[in-house]
Amino acid sequence: MLAHRLRHRITFQVNGEGDRDDNGYLIPGTGGWQTVTLPDGTKLADVPAEVLTGPGRETQGGAATQAETLARINLRWFPADEREMAAWRIVWDGRVYNITSAETDITARREWRLRCEYGASEGQ
Repeated sequence: MLAHRLRHRITFQVNGEGDRDDNGYLIPGTGGWQTVTLPDGTKLADVPAEVLTGPGRETQGGAATQAETLARINLRWFPADEREMAAWRIVWDGRVYNITSAETDITARREWRLRCEYGASEGQ
């Protein structure tokens, strides 16, 4: 992976469950989308990446037209499970991208290749 290609900064977020009170009920205002923290304590905020946006498309759903943009994001490898990453989202340039697939290079230790979409679900 060529370092000069990693000119964008992205942030990984995960939807946290929130805090619970003594009775086990969720406390309002806690939880929500939070920056992902790896087991070693590293926060995945402002991660250098290459973001390649592709063509957009529009779909007709109900009485509304929804726009969707596809993107491919390449970044250096870090220890994470592909299934776990499917529940994350990426924030880049004020846009929220859903991760639709996560692949690695042939060695599985150099880079992540993420396919993402922006639009229809707005990161939910």
